[in-house]
Amino acid sequence: MALMHSPGPRTRRFLRLLERREHVPPAERARFDEELFQQLGRTRAIVFTDTADFTIRSVRHGLPHFMMSFLRAAKAAAAVVAKGEGELVKLEGDSLMLRYASVPAACRGVDAIEALLRRFNRGRRANERVRFSYGIGWGALLDIEHDLFGLEVNLASKLGEDLARPGEVLLTPAAAAALDRRWSRRLEPYAALRLVDQQIEVQRLRPKR
Repeated sequence: MALMHSPGPRTRRFLRLLERREHVPPAERARFDEELFQQLGRTRAIVFTDTADFTIRSVRHGLPHFMMSFLRAAKAAAAVVAKGEGELVKLEGDSLMLRYASVPAACRGVDAIEALLRRFNRGRRANERVRFSYGIGWGALLDIEHDLFGLEVNLASKLGEDLARPGEVLLTPAAAAALDRRWSRRLEPYAALRLVDQQIEVQRLRPKR
């Protein structure tokens, strides 16, 4: 039985490498992991979205009603992402995982999704409107067909799901540092997060005017 959905060649290679790793002596695993990243790692921007009021709306109107609205918006968002420079990696609950080659491309993608949602929500009843919040990360990630793994993925997920408000875009320090001057003018300090023994300075991207 496949553990991952529709495993492609990179996913199959990843699973084979993990099986091999079980037989690698602990003292040699750090070097093995470096080789694994050389084979399957890519430097990418990751966008993780979250949908506003999932629990409350599911209780009030029922899960099928919420999922109807969410999937309709997600389908439209995926089309916008595909027309730009991004790719929908997967749906995860009420969230989207998006992959971009650069942080500026990810920011352009988020602006495009926000413009889409404004059009999408216009004229709809309140219980059928959809709002996303966003977390953006940047760095070397394990990149396989239908998933991404790495610290920046985890951080982007936390920013998008736990901190950002509807319509808000939060960036990890690595993502903020990867922006050029034109984009960095839209950044403003947001909050400092404590991660194990490190302090993470989160930046907010001001809305496009």
